Amino acid sequence: MPKVNQKERTIILTKEITKGIEKLNLPYSTLKGALDIAEEILSKKIGKKFSPKVFAAAILYAACLEDSHPVLMKEICKAIGLNKKEQRKSMEIFSLIAQKVKKVLKPSMNKYIERLADSLGLNDNIKTKALQIIEQAKQKGLVSGRNPISIAAAAIYITAKLSKISITQKEIASKAYITEVTLRNRYKELLRIIEGKEKLTSKKTLVSSLK
Repeated sequence: MPKVNQKERTIILTKEITKGIEKLNLPYSTLKGALDIAEEILSKKIGKKFSPKVFAAAILYAACLEDSHPVLMKEICKAIGLNKKEQRKSMEIFSLIAQKVKKVLKPSMNKYIERLADSLGLNDNIKTKALQIIEQAKQKGLVSGRNPISIAAAAIYITAKLSKISITQKEIASKAYITEVTLRNRYKELLRIIEGKEKLTSKKTLVSSLK
């Protein structure tokens, strides 16, 4: 592959980022965030040995985190067209972005709840109660170190069950880009920690704690 200069690299990178945004149906705010990150990376000359496509996936993942979109790296890589080897390289670039680029890469749990509930067609009451569960989980130290998407999904699932809304684990897991096994594990952890017990909490007790 012939070498490309900085201007050509910028054009290709922008094209790949835009392609990923369109395929994943992400908003303009995420595109703008990704282009801002790209500009800063190019100015710092980070990871010049990597291809623009690999760079684009890493940048888009960072932008999604910054914009609180529950999108996995593998979904982005698929949209851009990366193979498994390139996916690993893209994660290397993402690590560099997190270290070198001064961006807030911690997604808002509130936004995860809102976006997930909206994608499932759930109302504001579900969002409010799911956030109450999240707050209790934070107080017990459950949220730290865990995938925020999976915690949000579990909180939504608990709240939907308590509200007698017919929604399956598969539906929630699919929208959150996690496995049903992960959802069930986080669900059980939330139930235990909310009540501070080793055994699973009864629905009746949990309902009273959310009133």
